[in-house]
Amino acid sequence: MAGRKQTGGGGQGGGKSVIAIAGEGQHDRDVLRQLLPVLCTWPAARRPKIIEVKTPMRLKKAENQLAPRLERLHHLAQGQAKLLQARLVGIAVHVDLDAVIDETYENRRKQLSTELQKQFDCDTALALAADEMEAWLMLFPEAFTKLNSAWKLTEQDRRRNLGTIPGGSKELLKSRLTKPRYLESHAPKVIEKAVTHGYVTSCDPSRNRSYADFTTDLAQWK
Repeated sequence: MAGRKQTGGGGQGGGKSVIAIAGEGQHDRDVLRQLLPVLCTWPAARRPKIIEVKTPMRLKKAENQLAPRLERLHHLAQGQAKLLQARLVGIAVHVDLDAVIDETYENRRKQLSTELQKQFDCDTALALAADEMEAWLMLFPEAFTKLNSAWKLTEQDRRRNLGTIPGGSKELLKSRLTKPRYLESHAPKVIEKAVTHGYVTSCDPSRNRSYADFTTDLAQWK
């Protein structure tokens, strides 16, 4: 569940406000940067600026290091907000689960979300992607074809539960999309097509529980 310790996420109370995004990889952060303006509806007059914490945040297996790493993330995000003379009103953090959705997912999400809310005094959203960001991208099959006309997902892929892909979503895409072969660097370009053509707002988020949980977090932001 998203943290909501301070209200006015869009900048109520005057002054500039910022939303931070963080995670391990640049491609994943690029995807979040494009998703947030679509999934969060702020009035134009008080739309926060989206900033990025470029320092890689390795949280997947942090365990005993989780609290100090999130504390450092908080310090970095607040530092960037201060440089902009703005207030940090929200943060979205990406973590690849590298596993299918099962009981482990539930426990890991609860642990990460709880610690995230504890460390930050603003709205929080956890993008715990199961199994990887590619499984989220598969929610928008037509976006692949818009990017490359030779890229087409099968009817089975368009119907399947995307949180339980055996062998991993990235490997599946590499085997399906071969001309040219799908690469991690294509992810931001795929989501750009999904945003441009309205696929993000029209998809069925229930096909990937981890994506649905992320959108639920964002829906609680104020």
